[in-house]
Amino acid sequence: MKKWNEIYKKELRGIWYPMLGVIRFTARYLKRKIGIDLYETKKESKRIIDLGCGNGNHVVFFAEQGFDVSGLDLSEEAIEIAEAWLNKRNLKADLRVGDIEKLPYPDQSFDVVTSHGVLDHIPFEKAKKAMEEIKRILVPEGYVCISLRSTEDCEFGRGKKVAQNTFVLEEGYEKGVIQHYFDFQEIKELFKDFKIFDLELHEEKFPSIFTVDKSFIQSSGKTKEYIDVFKPVELKLKYSRWWISAEKV
Repeated sequence: MKKWNEIYKKELRGIWYPMLGVIRFTARYLKRKIGIDLYETKKESKRIIDLGCGNGNHVVFFAEQGFDVSGLDLSEEAIEIAEAWLNKRNLKADLRVGDIEKLPYPDQSFDVVTSHGVLDHIPFEKAKKAMEEIKRILVPEGYVCISLRSTEDCEFGRGKKVAQNTFVLEEGYEKGVIQHYFDFQEIKELFKDFKIFDLELHEEKFPSIFTVDKSFIQSSGKTKEYIDVFKPVELKLKYSRWWISAEKV
C-alpha cells in the first residue's frame, strides 16, 4: 500500500482518461451512447465496481453514464483523489480502501466488475484468489472485464524474476512493484469459473529509441524524440495486453 501511495502522491498522479478497452466493453455489452443523453441498452446492469480504481478514471466514466458505481483501491491517496474528482463533477460513488483478495462486499453485490492492470501486479496465486472473490460478489450471469499484461510484451523479463512469468521491477515509476505477464494457459486457469465471450490481445509497436514506461513518459511530456522517417525505422518494441470479457457461470 505504501508504494502505491507514493506513486499516486509523487510520481504518477493518476490516469485521467478511461482505457479504450473499458470503453469498448461498455459500448459492446452494457450500453452504447447513441445521442447526447440517449443510450442503447445491451444488458440491464446497474451496479458496477472497478477494482483497483486508482484515482477514479473508470469510476467517473461509469458514474457519468448513470451507473450505481463503487471503487476499491489499496491506496488511500488514490481514493482521496477519486473522491475529490467526483465531488468536482457533482457525481457519486461508493469508494473504499481495500484488498482485492478480501473484498469488503456481500455475495452477489454487483452486476459488473472491471479491473485494469491490477491482477498483473500481484503473484499469480493471489490473482486466482482475487478471481474467486470477484466470482463471489458477482450476481449469476454477471460480467467481468479484466486486462492483463501479456508474455508477448517487449518488457517481459525486465526486473528480478521471483516466479514463473513474474518479476519485481527495478526501474521506472513502478520500481519495486511486482509485474506478472500472462500466457494463454494462465488465462484459461484464471477464468475457469467463467465463460469468456470476448478475448483480445492489443499490441502497440514503437521504435527502440524509447525507453521503459514509454506510455507514461510520453503522456507526461518528460521526453520527446524526433524520428527520421526518411531512414529505415524498426519498430522493435511492443506493448502487449490482454482484454478479457467473461460471464459468471
